[in-house]
Amino acid sequence: MFSSPEYIGAEPVQRATWISLLAWCCEQENGGIIEGCRSWGMRRWMQTCGVTDQEINEENELYHFDGDHLVVFGYPHEIQETLKVKRKTARENGKLGGRPKKTNVETNIGTNAGTEEKPTSVFSETNVGTGIGTNVAPYVETYPKTVREGKERKEGNNGGKKTTTVNSTPEEEPPADPVPPPTPHESFPGFSPGTSPSYDSSAWIALQPLAEWVKTLRPGWDVSKFTGTERSALLTMHKSLGGVVPEAAKDCVSRYLAAAPANASKWDYPPDRLLFMKTFGEIVQKAFAWDRAQPRPKKKFKPEQPRQPEGPVVDTDTAAAEIRVLMKEIGLGGNEE
Repeated sequence: MFSSPEYIGAEPVQRATWISLLAWCCEQENGGIIEGCRSWGMRRWMQTCGVTDQEINEENELYHFDGDHLVVFGYPHEIQETLKVKRKTARENGKLGGRPKKTNVETNIGTNAGTEEKPTSVFSETNVGTGIGTNVAPYVETYPKTVREGKERKEGNNGGKKTTTVNSTPEEEPPADPVPPPTPHESFPGFSPGTSPSYDSSAWIALQPLAEWVKTLRPGWDVSKFTGTERSALLTMHKSLGGVVPEAAKDCVSRYLAAAPANASKWDYPPDRLLFMKTFGEIVQKAFAWDRAQPRPKKKFKPEQPRQPEGPVVDTDTAAAEIRVLMKEIGLGGNEE
């Protein structure tokens, strides 16, 4: 979408506003339409989407008002429909007793393979309902497949009994190599939402740089170790960021929290590490909106200093005398001295 005519024809502020609006719409799964928002004030716009009402009222092709509703360009409707189908399948499987057991294509000689009807299987996805607009790690699709294939090979060894394997792969198309799982430092396989890595685990070692940065944001945040709940929140925050916090975001969030007024709301300026990590996405949006609203220092232009004329400096009286002598020699000016 960053190469679309709508994006290219917009101003930089309009582009940043559109990204904030689109991210919030994806979190809400509202189809890219913010209903009844024309009467919202600046405070509600900033606390909801991280933008101001002046930025919303600028006419452009990325977002526009349709009556009292704001329509946001580029909403991923196909992803929302995919999630609805997966949730429906998960609910149906839950009514049938959870995920079905993997069926083995191997059958023992002399026995008949049963054809028991099984509910549709779905991948074990995390953060169902909040996956739109977040960086889902690639192992969600590749890692369960690799584990499933290894488990089926293990189940194929039926205690030394002879088995007959049905190979459905055409001979001219060799099977593809299984994709190796990523390292624990990249996606932390095995840690589901709600779990907290122990202090001696490789996952916590990879989270150390992010934890040390969180400790430096507010006074008193570095006096104690991270509790189990805080480690779980930090792990979820790490996955949503893809493991990297841009330096620009770090600097903006640090200045935003340092400028917290004495009577600030805890939802705008979290008082503890746990609330900060749980609402990190909203904090980043508010920090950037706050940074755009800050006055910028004007550049002071220094007056141009008089420059020394080129060539030697000549006294005016001496030059006037030389001019009079020259005029007398050529016959101009009479006998006047």
